[in-house]
Amino acid sequence: MRRWLWLLVLAVTLAVWMPVLTYGWVETWDDKAFILANPHVRAWSWVWMATTQWYGHWMPLTWLSFSANYALFGFTPVSWHAVNLGLHASSAVLFYFIARRLVGSVGGAVVAALLFSIHPLRMESVAWITERKDVLMGVFFLSATLLWLRGQRWWSFAAFIAACASKSPAVVLPVMLLALEWYRCEDRRQRLRAYVRPLAPFFAVSAVVSVMAFWSLHTILVSVPWSQVPLGPRLLHVAYSNVFYVLQTAWPARLSALIEYTWVPSWNQPEYPIAVALVLLASWLLWRTRQRWPALAAAAIAYTVAVFPQAGLFANGPQLVANRYSYLATLPLALLLGGAFTLVFRRWPRASACGATAMIGTLALVTLVNLPMWRNGDALWQYAALHEPTCTQCQDMATAADMRRGDYASAIRRQRQAIRISDTTLVPRFERHWNLAGLLLMNGQPEEARREISVYLTLAPETATHVDHIRRARNALAQLDAGAR
Repeated sequence: MRRWLWLLVLAVTLAVWMPVLTYGWVETWDDKAFILANPHVRAWSWVWMATTQWYGHWMPLTWLSFSANYALFGFTPVSWHAVNLGLHASSAVLFYFIARRLVGSVGGAVVAALLFSIHPLRMESVAWITERKDVLMGVFFLSATLLWLRGQRWWSFAAFIAACASKSPAVVLPVMLLALEWYRCEDRRQRLRAYVRPLAPFFAVSAVVSVMAFWSLHTILVSVPWSQVPLGPRLLHVAYSNVFYVLQTAWPARLSALIEYTWVPSWNQPEYPIAVALVLLASWLLWRTRQRWPALAAAAIAYTVAVFPQAGLFANGPQLVANRYSYLATLPLALLLGGAFTLVFRRWPRASACGATAMIGTLALVTLVNLPMWRNGDALWQYAALHEPTCTQCQDMATAADMRRGDYASAIRRQRQAIRISDTTLVPRFERHWNLAGLLLMNGQPEEARREISVYLTLAPETATHVDHIRRARNALAQLDAGAR
């Protein structure tokens, strides 16, 4: 039976994520821009796949999978979701075999693999078609790790290249392998030096792909400017990210598709000094216990390296943190938990088995309860606006969803919430007053609409961004004044 436990991992993973096969496209959150409205996906252009930096990404293998999916099944969403699910389930099985080699028991390997595969943090990567780059990278990343553990270094290197060609954060693999070898050896300094040379080709590929990734982001100009956010706030952001994904793994409380970069990190916001204190305390404890508990130190190194590319030092996009960024970072945490289960099981087998079953069942339940937010774009933003009330873009997108349903009262309420938050940010979005005025007019509230237009004209600077809105706002205000007379 032990030889077939990987089937249990596969079956549970498929069962938990099976509902995504009934979901549609999330056209309001990248699915349209990346796939549905992208003519290159339908063109099957090898040159374009290999060279494009579409929306700031270099990921030729992911583009290849998109084009192949379209060629075989068109834009039928069930086929796209099925491929994502199959890739993620494959990663779960691969991780099970890796864990079997590292945690000391098949039971611990099952616990580690299921903690990784069914955790609610995987929702973005599995249920969002655009994030196929995560699950495709995961298959090659874990294949490279398993092949390395089996001593097949060149096959591991080939799989690593494929992982980097699926999504650039795979560049962290060589450092994670070094941490793994440091943990596995008795004479750690000697063993570490022995593996630096075999990993040299890995590091060379990592350097090249990292440069390409930074250049790709530069092409779409979505990075947060250093002139607006200097090094200090970025380091606070990094500390917060490192703490966030650990806490989310232990207690997945924030599952919204967008956790917005609303305010620049500062010492005045309590979550950031707390994060710094926790990072410093954890670093000190890990240093003091590195010889006694090397697994903790190795896992901490691997986790920190996995988080770093998207931790906020080179912040880009509207998100402060994103649950999809935990796809690789969860792996060392899951291995630690699998190892802990192995140790406890030897002494209290029944209690540990019941505890692990309850934990995995709870995680599966949380995933299944929250997963329907991904069934379509409107459901996604309704959930995000409710659970992230300080996310201004979530309120904007939920406002648009309310308008499509004709619920103007709800749309007005959400837009007022977005304005309250936006007015306290580094770059306020004054045009929201103009948007609110339009909603008030559609809801039969001309006087309130007039006040909002006046507020907008008072606050908005006459720049290229606002010039068209300002002209239209003045015309609208003149018409309202004429109607009032």
